[in-house]
Amino acid sequence: MKPQAFHVGPALVDAPAAAPAEAGWLRVDGIGKRFGSFTVLRQIDLAVRRGEFVCLLGPSGCGKTTLLRILAGLEAQDAGTLWLDGRDIGRLPPAARHYGIVFQSYALFPNLDVAANIGYGLRTDRAARARRVQELLDLVGLAGVAARYPAQLSGGQQQRVALARALATSPSLLLLDEPLSALDAQVREHLRRELRSLQRKLGITTVMVTHDQEEALTLADTIAVMHQGRIEQVGTPEQVYRQPASRFVADFVGRANWLPVQRDAQGLFQLGGVRIACDDTIAPGLSAATLFCRPEDVRVQPHWVPGANTLMASVDRVDFMGGLRRASLSLCAAREIEILADVGPNDAGFDALVPGQRVPVTLRAERLRLFESSFERSSETPAP
Repeated sequence: MKPQAFHVGPALVDAPAAAPAEAGWLRVDGIGKRFGSFTVLRQIDLAVRRGEFVCLLGPSGCGKTTLLRILAGLEAQDAGTLWLDGRDIGRLPPAARHYGIVFQSYALFPNLDVAANIGYGLRTDRAARARRVQELLDLVGLAGVAARYPAQLSGGQQQRVALARALATSPSLLLLDEPLSALDAQVREHLRRELRSLQRKLGITTVMVTHDQEEALTLADTIAVMHQGRIEQVGTPEQVYRQPASRFVADFVGRANWLPVQRDAQGLFQLGGVRIACDDTIAPGLSAATLFCRPEDVRVQPHWVPGANTLMASVDRVDFMGGLRRASLSLCAAREIEILADVGPNDAGFDALVPGQRVPVTLRAERLRLFESSFERSSETPAP
């Protein structure tokens, strides 16, 4: 059987319609997909700028890989359109979409050496192909391995070869399907930096699927958080982390404290009997809400100083996390309410974190968010 090529043609086929120029260089409009009675994607809308690095982030089964396969033409959408550089590509075959793709499993041809793998999709003479292969090997830091076979390479080297092959035809778009997830942590972190540096150097528009929030926060210009076939939020890594649009996003991206608060007679919220100042607002008719804050936004104080949002807590447990300590605390006035605090060695309360000790904690008003209490966490939210 002839091996399948993972590079696609050098030019786009003319499409019958054009998208508005301001709508995004790559645009997904109302994409829907079903497998039998199961709806995988529901009305997906996404706009990607030329040269942007976008991560589709979400738990397993949220539809992110299906969306990537639809972009690649490996799956057909049931509804909606795809636009690339002003052209409707939604019904074009993969070979007409001008992209390179890298899979989690590398998908290298085991019977071909590195040079043949990289040059497989090139339709040039032998000399030009050899020059292009050498350029790509230099680009991904693999000079000198052209004659080796995939089995003679480490996982990180194989993924570099797969990336070089995806870039061989100078595609307009690079699609990455969890390309680093099969690698060990140290190699993954190193390749993460190399991939971002290479993407910036080439200026190639990139869409990557990942379930690894750290990977998305590190690599992406823009993150699209997906859940149950929908996009919950699109924003910069800092926006998604600091200003989550839903409780699912807040819970999935990073660690979070969820603290029950009650509205008092003056309309202010209280936590453990202490009034809480918060820059966020919520519907005035709600008598109860859930307060969200990140562990790093809980300030542990070395001694009591009266002030806004300051409560007494008992230190239940302290975990060493490398550059910081993560303390599990319970409020003295409401022991059932637990709070996580991440405290660095330069923070004033670092030495006060001793199990059994009582410490004041302050919640930063500008970092607090309010959510309705009626939300129930999804079973897809990863366990701590």
